[in-house]
Amino acid sequence: MTASPPAQVTGLTALPPRTVEFRGARGGQAALTWGQQGIWRSTQWLDDGDPYFNLAWTLPVTGAAGLDAVLRAVGRLVERHETLRTAFVRNGEDGEGTGGNGEGTGENTVQRVSREGRLTVGVYEAAAKPMSAAKALAAELAATGFDYAAELPIRCAVVCQRGRPRALALALSHLALDGWSLNMVAAEWPRLVAGEDLPGPGWQPLDQAASERSDPPPGGQALRHWRTGLASAPRSMFDFPTREPEEPRFVRHGMDSPAAAVAAEALAARHGVTTSSVLTVASAALLAAVTGHPTAALQLIVSNRHHPGMEAMAGPAAQDGLCVVELGAGTFADALRHGHRRTMATYRNGHYDPALVQAAWEAEAWDRGADIDLDAFFNDVRQAGRWQGLPPVDPGDAAALAALRDRTRTFFVGAYSKVKARIFFATGPAPSTCEFYVLVDTAFLPGDVAGRMLTGLEELLVRAVSEEVPLDQVAKVAGLDPVLRPAGWTAIGPDWVDVPETEALLRRVCGTDLAAVVVEDAGDDAGDDAGDDAGDAAAARLTGYLVARPGLDTPEAVHTAVMRAAAGRTDVLAPHHYVLCTAPPAGPAGWPACPRLIEGGGRAPSSAMTVLGR
Repeated sequence: MTASPPAQVTGLTALPPRTVEFRGARGGQAALTWGQQGIWRSTQWLDDGDPYFNLAWTLPVTGAAGLDAVLRAVGRLVERHETLRTAFVRNGEDGEGTGGNGEGTGENTVQRVSREGRLTVGVYEAAAKPMSAAKALAAELAATGFDYAAELPIRCAVVCQRGRPRALALALSHLALDGWSLNMVAAEWPRLVAGEDLPGPGWQPLDQAASERSDPPPGGQALRHWRTGLASAPRSMFDFPTREPEEPRFVRHGMDSPAAAVAAEALAARHGVTTSSVLTVASAALLAAVTGHPTAALQLIVSNRHHPGMEAMAGPAAQDGLCVVELGAGTFADALRHGHRRTMATYRNGHYDPALVQAAWEAEAWDRGADIDLDAFFNDVRQAGRWQGLPPVDPGDAAALAALRDRTRTFFVGAYSKVKARIFFATGPAPSTCEFYVLVDTAFLPGDVAGRMLTGLEELLVRAVSEEVPLDQVAKVAGLDPVLRPAGWTAIGPDWVDVPETEALLRRVCGTDLAAVVVEDAGDDAGDDAGDDAGDAAAARLTGYLVARPGLDTPEAVHTAVMRAAAGRTDVLAPHHYVLCTAPPAGPAGWPACPRLIEGGGRAPSSAMTVLGR
């Protein structure tokens, strides 16, 4: 199936389309790779036809190659890379499949590689500037989402000038290619056009899927990394009151700053870290400063191309890795050294079975007492994670660095109705400037915060070159306003909690006002089983008091009901300990003295998670 022809692009005349037939070395079917699963899960957030995960791309055609040579090169490209011949089909849609029942996760979806088929290629004549026309044409081709089950994940057209091909306009699904893959294809393209006989790829997504389901499967160390990170991270960086979102809800701003790049290079050299770590820790520091957390959790997009075979595979390989950075005390320089170790550990541990990490995620949520919401991301898309061709400016020359800042440019990128992120930091591929982007969810932060975080990032990095920046001054240095939590919000370990709302939730669960939530010292109850409570023994905890009734007569039953009622909320936290009493107290302050029927954390039975469908 091929998408309908794009609308008329200025300066282009449509010629009869051509059909390219292809026949690859093999076809087949397998479960999704772990990298494909990550993209697939994100697509499920979007409406049908949403083009958010489409890639518009153009490739030049140099030399004297004719149209037939270019079309042959397109066919050979599709034949070489199985990912360009892959459909993504939910089990049961056509009576076939490989098992699995993870709705929306990718577990119930298979990759199906067609060995042979046809691709319709548009042909256009450009009046002038064929590369510019091809870019506009690629954007049009990518403006409609792919039908993943019925359509090849590639649309293309050849742009000619005076009858000679000058550019190839492409729309690609992110399920087929990622940034690494695009660079591979770009390197192959001129050789294919020239007719070279390239050796076939040695590793394809079908091979990767088989490797990931080997015995033993890879990723054991990565799973341990995730468990440790989940236990130390805030359950959400956005545990504060929401606001009326803007329309569209998600806003993205960008910045080009040579000064930020020069400063990042200087800081990396001084502290023996990478510029990727500098940008990651700076982003974490800005987020922590705004949200009032001493610890920041970011999910880094890990390319995973250092694993055997995957460096030569065309197809998505990236997965999210969890990076937890402590930012409570000391200076930004201290955070850089600590954060670099955490960042590198995250990149080393980014290849894992998503189902096992999801199970660890849900187990931590069950124990913590709230859904884990870590939708804060950082993605460094630079080639090899570095810049090339930065301005030759001495970062120690304050005047020169200040002059370089005059070249900084900030700009609005766009607004979107649906994005699976509360905040998303990302670099751009520009080699001679710090191209940086911030997207925010305006249900939590005003849209202009995205722009102020960009200039704040530059100020933080430039300032850190010449002086020590205390972490408790990052918000002031960056010109950001920390969120204000109303009365009743309390820090419990790494989490902020609206205690009155938590008490109101417990009362709704009980169906009566005969319940209360009290902030207590976790060590107050010497008779309690220490292993039954979440969090550190010396930390504050929430204790829920209630009168037992049928159906809510054990801590396990109460915790199950509270977790069900609290799903999706970032303001409440299930009590760490439940005390079920035989009768209510005479007054609100009398709950701790009430006769107790049974008490406990309610976390132990795994069967309770089954009740929630987890």
